[in-house]
Amino acid sequence: MDQAYLYKVLRGFSDTGLPSQTWYIIIVVLMSIAALTIAILWYNNKEMRKKLNKVPSSWITDYGSIGRILDTALVYRSKIELSFHSSTEKRKTIPCSIVDVGKTINLELPISGKDGKSLKGRQVDCFFSVPTKHAGQVIFYRFTTTVTKYHPKGSNLSIASLMMPDHLEQTQNREFLRVSPPSRFYDYVNIIPDTDQGMKACLKYIKSKGEFSPGYIGGGESKTLLADISGGGVSLEVTSITNRRARALNLAKGQNFLVLLGLVDTGTRGIIRYLFRCKIRRFYLDPVQAKAQLGLSFEAQFKGFDEDSGKPSWVTLKKGGSREMDDWSYNVHLELYREGVE
Repeated sequence: MDQAYLYKVLRGFSDTGLPSQTWYIIIVVLMSIAALTIAILWYNNKEMRKKLNKVPSSWITDYGSIGRILDTALVYRSKIELSFHSSTEKRKTIPCSIVDVGKTINLELPISGKDGKSLKGRQVDCFFSVPTKHAGQVIFYRFTTTVTKYHPKGSNLSIASLMMPDHLEQTQNREFLRVSPPSRFYDYVNIIPDTDQGMKACLKYIKSKGEFSPGYIGGGESKTLLADISGGGVSLEVTSITNRRARALNLAKGQNFLVLLGLVDTGTRGIIRYLFRCKIRRFYLDPVQAKAQLGLSFEAQFKGFDEDSGKPSWVTLKKGGSREMDDWSYNVHLELYREGVE
């Protein structure tokens, strides 16, 4: 600073009647306040930039971690749901399986011909899940990448090579949270034909509070297991069922069935019993193992008996799904998460 100018300023201040030493103190205080203000503004600006550029907590960006997660998906033969990338709309997914993970991700797709060739160079979204070491707990992932190579494998299969993504995101390709509950979280699950006789059996189960339960549709040693559940529907596995019996029961995509659930409340209410009218959205029967896998959507929910007529009261479920099942799935998810943390 120009000493002559500073001396002139101080001399001007002295004309006011205050001692020069007092003005020195005032100037030092003012300069300190100015410096502190500049430092605060600089720090706030720096932190703001950090927040704007911060990677979401649900992202995995470490290359080694990404590789290990994909290797786990390969070991467990996790299904990959692939669709053409779109940020504004949902696209139809193609079920794939991982056949190799290295510098690229190689997927086996059930498509060929023009459909397969159209994948090359396209940006795609991929959803998959891997199980954790805790029974029933599954982690869902999503990534976006580009198809670099494609070649047919036989008449109905193809191999597509995908660039290794720069990050994985922990999220589900679903409208509702889905959970795969261990058997201790449910007391009973069954799928019943949607007939008058089937309805009577289901209502008897509800009225008797589980003392009466309908037999399993496979008969004999057959069982029905709860594979996963969400507010939108359930996935079931029916054991010991033959192809002939499945055809006789009309177990097929698009058919309506009744589903009974006896779920263990995560609070203090014990076992809560539900009845749904469902539509089969996915059906697969393995004739070798005599097992059927079904994916069903909740279409209507039994809400009790009408006070005046005594007839069953139903509520149609639309896009919102079943609030009770959504809440139960979320609570089970939290229970499993806490068990994994502790």
